[in-house]
Amino acid sequence: MSQGSLEDWIHQRKQHEDGSRLNAEEVLNIAIDAASALEYMHSDCGGQVVHCDIKPSNVLLDGEMTAKVSDFGLARLLAPVQPEHYQSISSIHGLKGSIGYIPPEYGYGSKPSTAGDVYSYGVMLLEMITGKSPLGQSFGGDMNLTKWVQNNFPHGAHEIIDKRLISTTTTDASFEGVQDSTINQLLLNCLLIPMTEVALSCVVESPEERISMHDSLLRLKQMKVAFLRNRSTIYNASRGSDFAKSGLIVSTK
Repeated sequence: MSQGSLEDWIHQRKQHEDGSRLNAEEVLNIAIDAASALEYMHSDCGGQVVHCDIKPSNVLLDGEMTAKVSDFGLARLLAPVQPEHYQSISSIHGLKGSIGYIPPEYGYGSKPSTAGDVYSYGVMLLEMITGKSPLGQSFGGDMNLTKWVQNNFPHGAHEIIDKRLISTTTTDASFEGVQDSTINQLLLNCLLIPMTEVALSCVVESPEERISMHDSLLRLKQMKVAFLRNRSTIYNASRGSDFAKSGLIVSTK
């Protein structure tokens, strides 16, 4: 695809023509695109398809920065077959996925599942928000990207969120004349913190307790609506009314 992979953008190997990086709104849009693809695979394509290798290098971006899920080399069509058949498939093909994104239950011999895709998606979303790879040198032993975010959220949300997502957005023309502190509050409260909450719901250790791809997508779409509504209110307020009376930054819940 013309804009490369999501991995290229997260880790700054790609940028816009004006030199800017991904901003918070673009991250949300890419997250929605990828979630839409997975939700379709899991629920609406006539059979339940599990990708088994969701990660940023397998999400490609076209000229409009629309995300496409790619590389179905490990994908599995889940059909109503006998349990022993699943076991035989698992034993032949081994562990599914890429290190850093594989759900913990796969390591214990569980068969590929939609919940496994949800976990991998959650790790990818955390990588988009933090700018840190799950294979980064800062992680090792008992510490990984998921645990690091869990340990620092919500009280340390400002520390785990990639500040470049905010600094890039402050140059947006729709925020002209608005104080940076107000923009930062909007992006944190309406986009980045709620996205982190969705990601953490995806990476719950027990697959039975994870949020579904359908519900993840629904929450992401809801926060986009709330963000656009609040951004419009900010823009209008900055054009002549008292900003302090505008009642901004509402919860997306």
